[in-house]
Parts: sequence; structure tokens; C-alpha cells
Amino acid sequence: MRRIEVVATIRDAYVFAVTHLGGVIGLIWVPMVLATIMGFFSLQRYYNDFIDAMAGGNVAALGPSMLMMLGYLVAALLLYAVMFVAVVQLALGARTAPQVAHFAFGNLEWRMFRAFIAFIGVVLVLVIPAFVVAQAVFAVASARLPQAAGPALMLLIFYGIILLAMPRFFVLLPTIAVAESAPVLRRAWMLSAGNFWRLLLVLLAIFGPILLLFTGLEVALSGHAPPPAAGSTEEMQLVAAIMRARDVLPLISGLGFLISPLLVGLCAGASVSVWRALKDEPALDIAV
Repeated sequence: MRRIEVVATIRDAYVFAVTHLGGVIGLIWVPMVLATIMGFFSLQRYYNDFIDAMAGGNVAALGPSMLMMLGYLVAALLLYAVMFVAVVQLALGARTAPQVAHFAFGNLEWRMFRAFIAFIGVVLVLVIPAFVVAQAVFAVASARLPQAAGPALMLLIFYGIILLAMPRFFVLLPTIAVAESAPVLRRAWMLSAGNFWRLLLVLLAIFGPILLLFTGLEVALSGHAPPPAAGSTEEMQLVAAIMRARDVLPLISGLGFLISPLLVGLCAGASVSVWRALKDEPALDIAV
């Protein structure tokens, strides 16, 4: 069982992302523009419909915007598959940066998309039973717990499961989808054995600064927002929070677009570095 070097992997990820930033931008800017535009208008409609539904007491009115959000998520996964295939190939030395732009969708992109869907499926398989158990526990102990404890517990479970699943599955997913023909998640699980904590540190080094940036921005923007009115209900506070999210959506969308090349470059660089360190493990000769 091989062990990855945490510091070396983090260094490889940042060196690749910084030194090839121009090439990464050239490879992903077209699908990233599409994803950003679709995300902005989908979220804007959802926020507006949510506010109207809460004001009118008609939750069913959210149906069309929910369908639009679902369509956006599928389209976004397709576009991110295009981005990750190209950038992983760049990290592997299998392609060069384009002169102007790049957009392609073939067998590798389709395989990457299916791997993303499979990863989401694994997360849901873990999250849904955990939510059911948590709701049952909260229903029994609700008399002794504050009302806000239920949503907070659900959020904690969700992010906890994400944190558990990403080191064993997501880190190696992009490179295995591009460079191998084995079932992606099974191969990622086999290769990452014994490296959970090391891979978790790598993920924290990649996503931690971005998360801190967005958290700090959210706190700064919330500081300028008026406090909830005295005696306001939870429903009113929720609507106020959605309104604030709608107001800062252009800024968040623009910032997300700007940092996407760095984030995709870091993820691809780390994935390729980890795969190169662990690829001596026997590969499965099973086509997806």
C-alpha cells in the first residue's frame, strides 16, 4: 500500500495551476462562461420565485424554477466534464494549451460526466438514510432542543458525509476518468486506500482558501445588511436571507467565474499528482 506525500502533492497542484494558468483559462473559458450565465439566471429565477411563493403561501409555484435548477445542474456537470477532461490532459502532458479557446464533447467527456453523476449518487445514498435517522432523533428530542437545531444538524450531516466521501472518491476521479478504463469510483476507492487523512489535508489546502474567501465575503456583505426586525418569524428571516443572496448574486457569480481557472487547475494538478504516486497499484481490466 503506497502513501502519498502531502506537501509534495500540494506543491504539485499549486505549481501546475500557477504556471499553466493561461493554458487552463484557454481550455475552460468557453464552458465556464456558459455555466456562469446559466447559473446566474437559474438562481435569480429561483430566488424570485421563492420570495413570491413565500409571500403568496403557494409553495407549488416553485415547481418550474426547481425544474430549471435541475436542468442547470445537469448542464453544469456536462460543462465541468468538458473542463476537467481538457485540464487533466494538460496536466498529464497529453495536450497543449489552445491558442484561443477549446470546447469538445466526446467519449472522455461523457465518461467524466457519468463519473460525476456516480459520485453524486454515492453521496445521496449516504445522505438520505442519515437524514431519515436524524429526523427521527430530532422528532423524539425536539422538546429539549431549540428549533434551529434541526436544520443545523442536517447541514452538519450533509457536509460531514461530503467530507468523508471526497478524499476516497473525488480526488482521483478526474485523472482515472481520463487516463484509465476501469470503473472510476471503484478504482478510486482501491487506489486511495490508506490515504484518507493525507488526501483530506490535500483537499483542505485546495478548497480551504477558496472557502475562507467566500465566507469572508459573505460575512462582509452580511455586515452591511439590515438586521432582522424584532419579532420577525423564521419564515420572514428566511425570505430576508434569500433577498440578500439575490442582491449579491452578480458579485458571487463574477467572483466564481474569476477563480474557476485556479480552482480547476488546482483540482486537476492534485488529482494527477496523486494518481502518479499511486498508479503502481494493479488496475482493473473492466470497462465502464
